[in-house]
Amino acid sequence: MTDKELRKLRRDDLLQILINQQRQIDEMKASLESAEEKLSQRTIAIQQAGSIAEAAMKLNGVFEAAQASADQYMEQVQTRAEELRAGAEAEAQRAKSTADDLLRSARSEADRILGQAREESERIKAEAQKLLDEARIRTGQEPPSIDQLRKAEEEEGKQRRGLLRRNRKA
Repeated sequence: MTDKELRKLRRDDLLQILINQQRQIDEMKASLESAEEKLSQRTIAIQQAGSIAEAAMKLNGVFEAAQASADQYMEQVQTRAEELRAGAEAEAQRAKSTADDLLRSARSEADRILGQAREESERIKAEAQKLLDEARIRTGQEPPSIDQLRKAEEEEGKQRRGLLRRNRKA
């Protein structure tokens, strides 16, 4: 900003600019302190290393230890994965066994229900036959067969539908 622009600003604006500049100064001081600390740590590390060869040997040891740790970790991960895989296979076998048992049970129950339905059907059929025989004896005539009754019901339904269709058109 130019001097003219600064003179035109109000006190509040000037105070705000001063506060912002103070914050920037504080941030820069903190950054400088951090950089000096890092530089100090590097200087100490270089002094401790003594020479580039010694530093390389130290780093080599670090890398070897890191590789050994990584290899050990990978072995543990593989072992755990195999354990989990074996557990999953065992669980899948248990689930399949349970499903097979449920299926056998359901089939058995279905067969039992079908058997009961067949028995009930035979019982009803026998009762119907008995009633037909009684009707023949009482009336001396042959009652209509089930097929004849069904046909008559179908014809009656067709007639009703025909009447309903005619009523809609009218």
